[in-house]
Amino acid sequence: MAIQTYNDLYLHYVAENLGVMFEHAVDIGINPTIFWNTFINSNVAKQIEKGNPKYLTCSALDYLNEIYAGKRNISEKEDINKDMYYWAGWILAQYQHKKGYSFYKINNNLPIEKVLDLYFTLHEADVTKFYDVADTYFKKQEITNLKKIRQANELSQSELAKKAGVELRSIQMYEQRRNDINKAQGETLYKLANALGCNIEDLLEN
Repeated sequence: MAIQTYNDLYLHYVAENLGVMFEHAVDIGINPTIFWNTFINSNVAKQIEKGNPKYLTCSALDYLNEIYAGKRNISEKEDINKDMYYWAGWILAQYQHKKGYSFYKINNNLPIEKVLDLYFTLHEADVTKFYDVADTYFKKQEITNLKKIRQANELSQSELAKKAGVELRSIQMYEQRRNDINKAQGETLYKLANALGCNIEDLLEN
């Protein structure tokens, strides 16, 4: 269950500010990837994640000035175009609030470059469409039950393949989620479960 650290009433302000902040940073010549990596490691990101009231209602300019601590002369942005960078900041604020993940964790699973790519297909869609896509990236990074149990048995992939009489490539594909283990043949599941000393159900994914 997601742990939301601040009231939904503040989400509009945070999302708007992150959108403007990102658009503004790119407008003044900062590389998008470099900026976003700077942001996710900043105190600003951490305070938003904690739900610090001071950071929920201040401005995008306040965020930028704190992130760069006077190292850049940044003035108020006059025009907001709501471009792809605005959308990326805005949608990631929405997703962070919904899931309770840190911005850093989100970026590890769904890099900012990919979020920007998604702009072209998702910026006019309902936010839930982005949530669904983002969730798939998190799922891809999650370790499979097969890999967990194999590692608990202190077996390499090749050792398991030999012990179970299953092709090494099949085990690799299941662990990389390139093949769905839930659709594996019953004989394959039986061999793997027998070699690992577990039930077939333990190998299946939710």
